[in-house]
Amino acid sequence: MVTIKKILCPVDFFPASDAAVNYAAGLAANYDAEIHLLHVITPIAAGAFEYAYDTTEMMKSLEEASAQEMDELAAKVKIAGVVVAKELRVGDIYLEIKAAVEDIKPDLIVMGTHGRRGVERWFMGSTTEKLLRHSPVPLVTISAMGERAFNMPRFRRILVTTDFSDGTPDALAYAFSLAQENESQVTLMHVLHDISADLSGKYRDSLINGLRRQLDDMVPAEARNWCDIVTRVETGVPYRIILRTIEDERPDLLVMNIHGKGMLDRALLGSTAERVVRAASCPVMMIPPIKRKLKRRARPGGVRAAV
Repeated sequence: MVTIKKILCPVDFFPASDAAVNYAAGLAANYDAEIHLLHVITPIAAGAFEYAYDTTEMMKSLEEASAQEMDELAAKVKIAGVVVAKELRVGDIYLEIKAAVEDIKPDLIVMGTHGRRGVERWFMGSTTEKLLRHSPVPLVTISAMGERAFNMPRFRRILVTTDFSDGTPDALAYAFSLAQENESQVTLMHVLHDISADLSGKYRDSLINGLRRQLDDMVPAEARNWCDIVTRVETGVPYRIILRTIEDERPDLLVMNIHGKGMLDRALLGSTAERVVRAASCPVMMIPPIKRKLKRRARPGGVRAAV
């Protein structure tokens, strides 16, 4: 089963990261986990302004304001009955998050994305791209959805997308473990790109039927004991089909693997994963290769289901 005892939650005090803290708090309450809040302050370069400024005083002011913001976030998390630690770091944002992962060894990273606006300074820039490529633990991205209460995350409907790359079994293991905990409905979907599907009728049908059989074969037999499973093959531009499916079916969680096909080359990241993360209206869980094997076993209904 999925074990979540430590959650790292990088914050930048924008609404999306507030939503991420709310989501992380709900997960922590469900799994009896602790949250580590992290804020990274980028150093102010001397000579960055036209006129002379005392950057030391400016940094001191930034640190004091950030510390106050962190205290307020931590207080809200504590109200939910969750153990919380907070940390301020100064430096390069990605490098400091990476160092925090090495120091804290979280089971999960939960972070906000600025979504469709996509203009904020760090979550949809190089930091997120690097984390999508290199995160050693599952990464959940949350958009600013306007929800401010510490609600328990729901996993009644889980959408899993696969490109049949090497990382797919890891994503499936995580998704079905979550499904077992919550008796979820799982949709396993592959999107055949329009270009790949440009075949004549009988060959196209044969290809799609073969892909559907591949999806069915990937479902562990015992998984059908604890959740409803649907397999789907769609054709089109992958990120557009995934986003349309999210809007149509309103899953509670999208699960994707983030390492595969040569460690997820830049073209794939730019055209599919990153675009999905930017625009998804539901939380997106990105799964890297899982070093330890997740054990799945059927359990009777009513197992700590999120409501």
